[in-house]
Amino acid sequence: MNNLNQHNLFFATSFYKKTLIIILLFFPIISFSQQLPLHNQYVYNPLIINPAFAGVSGVSMLHLTTRSQWIGFSDGINTLSFSGNYALSENQGIGGTIFQDNTGAITITGMELDYSFKFPLFLSYSMSLGLGLSPYQYLYNSEQVNSNIYDPVLDVSDKKTSFDANFGMFIYSDFLYAGFSVLNMLQSSTIDGLEGSEPNQMVRHYYALLGYNYFNQTSNMGIEQNILMRSTIYSGTQFDFNIKANFNELFWVLCGYRTNKEILAGFGIKYGRFGFIYNIDINQGDIGKYSNSSHEFGIIYYLNNRERVLDWNNDLNLQY
Repeated sequence: MNNLNQHNLFFATSFYKKTLIIILLFFPIISFSQQLPLHNQYVYNPLIINPAFAGVSGVSMLHLTTRSQWIGFSDGINTLSFSGNYALSENQGIGGTIFQDNTGAITITGMELDYSFKFPLFLSYSMSLGLGLSPYQYLYNSEQVNSNIYDPVLDVSDKKTSFDANFGMFIYSDFLYAGFSVLNMLQSSTIDGLEGSEPNQMVRHYYALLGYNYFNQTSNMGIEQNILMRSTIYSGTQFDFNIKANFNELFWVLCGYRTNKEILAGFGIKYGRFGFIYNIDINQGDIGKYSNSSHEFGIIYYLNNRERVLDWNNDLNLQY
C-alpha cells in the first residue's frame, strides 16, 4: 500500500457500489490525491491551512465547519472541524483546531495547537510566524472494505496514535496579504505496511496564499480576491482562484475556479456575533459524472475582542 492509501481505500470501500471500470478510471487520480481534508472556507478562516494566522485579525472567532465531498459516490468523504484563534497581545496569538476526516475505511481524528508571533516588517507591512503541533489517531477499519481485489494489508484493521507539526508565515497590510505554510512537516508514520516494506506515512503539504482585501467605507461595499496554491510531491500543484464581494459587512458572495475542473461558489450572512456560510464545489471533470457536488457549511462566532489589539492597526477583515 503506498503512502497515499487513504483515498485508495475510500475507492476500495466503494467497490461493491461502483464497477471496476470506474475504479480503474479514477485510480490514477486518487493515487496522487492529497491526504489532508480539502476546505473551501480558508477564505474566511486561513488558520485551517496556516498556523501563522492565529491572532492576526483584530476580531477573534470560533468556526465550526462540516464538509461532504463527492456525494453520491458511496458514502462520500466527510470532514468535521472546530477551530478558533485569539489575539493574546499586539505580537502574540494562539489558535486551535479539533477535526475528524472520514474517507470510508480510514478515519483520522486529531487536534492542532497553534502559536504565532507577530512583528512589524517594513512600511505598513507586518509578519506573523506560526507553529502548530498536531496529535492525531489514524484508524483503518477493514470491515468497511468490500472488494474482490486481494491485498493482505486491506484485510487487517489497525490504528495508531501519532503527531505531526505545521509551520507557516503570513505577511500582511491593510490591503495586501501573502502566506506560505508547510503541513505534516515531520511526515509522521500512520500504520505499518507489509513486512519488509516502508511504513505508510503522511506527506508534506505546501500551501501558498496571495490576495488583497479592499473595503470602501463610503459605499459599505468591499471586494477580496485571492489565489491559493496547494501541492504535495505526489499530487503536483493545484490552484484555487477566488473572488468575494462584501456588502455592508453583513452579506457576501463568493465564486471561483479550482484547476481540477471544479467551479466554486458560496455565500454568507453575518447576524450579530454569528456568521453563517455555505460553499459548493461543482466538479466538471470525469469524477463529476459519477458523483454529485460537494457541500460545505460553516458557523462562525465572533468574540469581538478588537479593543485588545487596537494598537496593532492591521485587521485584515478576512472573516467578514
